[in-house]
Amino acid sequence: MTDGLSLFGTPDEEEREAPIIDTPVDLRPDLSEYGLVEHERGVVEDNYSNRGVLRSMGFTWTPVYTESGHATNLIEARSKEQLQERRLLTISTKRALLSDQKNSNSDYLTGLDLVVDAEASRQAPPWVVAATRAYIKEQEAGGPPTAKRAPRVLPVRCRETTFEGMRCQLWSTGRIKDDSLCKMHLGKNNKSAHDVERARAKLMQSAPYAVDKLEELMETAVSEPVRLKAATEILDRAGVRAGMEIDLGVELKDARTPAEIIAERLARLKAGADLIQGQLVDQTSIQDAEVVLELDQEPAKIFTPQAEAVPTSEQPAISDEELDELR
Repeated sequence: MTDGLSLFGTPDEEEREAPIIDTPVDLRPDLSEYGLVEHERGVVEDNYSNRGVLRSMGFTWTPVYTESGHATNLIEARSKEQLQERRLLTISTKRALLSDQKNSNSDYLTGLDLVVDAEASRQAPPWVVAATRAYIKEQEAGGPPTAKRAPRVLPVRCRETTFEGMRCQLWSTGRIKDDSLCKMHLGKNNKSAHDVERARAKLMQSAPYAVDKLEELMETAVSEPVRLKAATEILDRAGVRAGMEIDLGVELKDARTPAEIIAERLARLKAGADLIQGQLVDQTSIQDAEVVLELDQEPAKIFTPQAEAVPTSEQPAISDEELDELR
């Protein structure tokens, strides 16, 4: 199932794509001096141990991608000096954009100053020049065309500062919701699903080392509270908590296999069905019956033990002699 898939689920076709590394080879640090196995100069595999060495030596790193934008599970190491030199080299080509050319972290030219400076307009991104011209045109017209439309804003330089003290060289749209941040720094708050998977993979790689550190603290920490906390964390991760008794014993009350249990249940069901079928076939005595009459047949008279009433006119008369005897 996992054959042909990389760590992050990319197909073999994507794995065969060459990684894109823009930094010249001579500007990359030699990581073999620190005992790391390089994929090529300055590029190593993205795993916990390599990141730990780079972090301890003061390096930073960036993921390496292919031409189609897929991750390669490689990282390019960069030193502080390398990053600073690269940024200074880049900002030197943008001196015309700086409001203070002696300060590399100063704001960029905006508004009319940007438009009238031909060199600055050439170095600025086209969308920045277009947005600036639209802003100036709206201001000359006296504001937005309708009251419902928000006024245009001027693009500005991103306010984010990197760890080496260099200010970001990208542009912000200038909108209030962007908070003077470029798209790259705004995107840090909206990680894609691929970035989440990469972070989860890093955590899985770090788990064994985290357990080793807990064991080390439990055994060698000077502070007793630290040792107690480490031991508690290990027990908690192992599923042993205070007030809980864990019984790992397994008692087998029925040694039969599932197939034998099912066969016995089916046999009992068949025996019950056969018993009911036999009772239905062997029953010959009639327990109850109903007389069905034909359409032209009169219903039979029902005999009752009571004597039928004789009409008074048909009864014999009593003589006087019989009457005297009765008296």
